[in-house]
Amino acid sequence: MAGDSSTMGLINPYLAFYRAMPAACRRDPSVPISAAELLSPQWLNLKAAIAGHFAWAVPTEQAVRTILKYSARVVEIGAGSGYWAWMMRQAGIKVVAFDANHAPFTWSEVAHGDERAALFYPDHALFLCWPPWNSDMACNALTCHRGDYLVYAGEWMGGSANPRFFALLASTYDAVD
Repeated sequence: MAGDSSTMGLINPYLAFYRAMPAACRRDPSVPISAAELLSPQWLNLKAAIAGHFAWAVPTEQAVRTILKYSARVVEIGAGSGYWAWMMRQAGIKVVAFDANHAPFTWSEVAHGDERAALFYPDHALFLCWPPWNSDMACNALTCHRGDYLVYAGEWMGGSANPRFFALLASTYDAVD
């Protein structure tokens, strides 16, 4: 199925929600964040509420298919509500998901744990979705991970993680997809 161009038939309410939003609410990640966005507490609160219910990045079938192409087993650190884990599980990927904070609502099973959980899954790809900005979590998870693949969903060198993570990522991994 990994190379199949047909749809996987995944249920994805976040993508439907995102597509229904007015264009002004859908930010192009290739464009730097505007000062207006950074200075609007209401907008930041809305984004945080949506991300808390779903995730900080909107998954697509293509993204899930790409993950499956490289690994049928994933350890997700910082899983939040478990939305990405839920999407990957729909595609048949075996996912162990962890978050240091308990979300009030989850789409799928998320165990309590931090980045050290990656140590126990060396035969899994590491998945990080928009790790917390200016935090060592992503760098620590990458340091703990002993597997061959990292799947990173987020902006490059901004908006998530920290410079140490991106330096370690660039010196340790090759971009393959």
